[in-house]
Amino acid sequence: MANETSFDLNAAIQRWRENLGQSPAFRSENLNELESHLRDSVESLHTGRLSDEEAFIIAAKRMGTGKALEGEFGKLNGAAVWFEPALWILLATQLWSVIRSLSTIGLCVGTWFVRILNWNHAVSEDWLNAVVGAIFSPLVVAIVAACIWRNFVWRRQRKALFLHKLLQHPVNLALILFLFCALFRVAAGYLFRGWYEPMFYHTLGYNPQIGPLIIQLYEYVILAALTYFVARKRLRAVAA
Repeated sequence: MANETSFDLNAAIQRWRENLGQSPAFRSENLNELESHLRDSVESLHTGRLSDEEAFIIAAKRMGTGKALEGEFGKLNGAAVWFEPALWILLATQLWSVIRSLSTIGLCVGTWFVRILNWNHAVSEDWLNAVVGAIFSPLVVAIVAACIWRNFVWRRQRKALFLHKLLQHPVNLALILFLFCALFRVAAGYLFRGWYEPMFYHTLGYNPQIGPLIIQLYEYVILAALTYFVARKRLRAVAA
């Protein structure tokens, strides 16, 4: 007798659900409902002589294609479909600002280390500074941050759960993002204008004033307010 390829019904249903879940048109409760219908349909098909794989394929076809289901539930969850990408665009904008500030801080600190390690000028300082500038460019910092996020943060269930809970509290989300953006921006400004520019461009030291600092950070206030508004609307749309 030929060996039949084993088929894991639960794994197949999980993959089917995950494929649907990639679309913002579906809420969690929608996926639960669809999965329940799919399992009921598979169970009813078991009354015949169909295998698990055959029953799953037929039941999945009866449910409809992913695009058809997405269009149907997209109409029901229309508001959530728009607020979801808007929220992630705002988050990405503020994250990029933090990455740029980290890039500036890394450039200043890296240049300082170059001056200490190269005290006898064994290597061209301009060349070393160019290397440091490339290492701490925003693109490289973003790639490193993405790798750290994927391998050390997102895989930790507790941290992932914390981030999920944070999205459920718009006030906390907006406040944390604003503090991160503002603190890193201020730190980068002090280092760059107070140490880097005077040392390499022989400019005057950075003498910060409250007024210009507030004007400089106004964009983060606006972004935080928009984040709060969109996150709150998203929650209301999902709960509707």
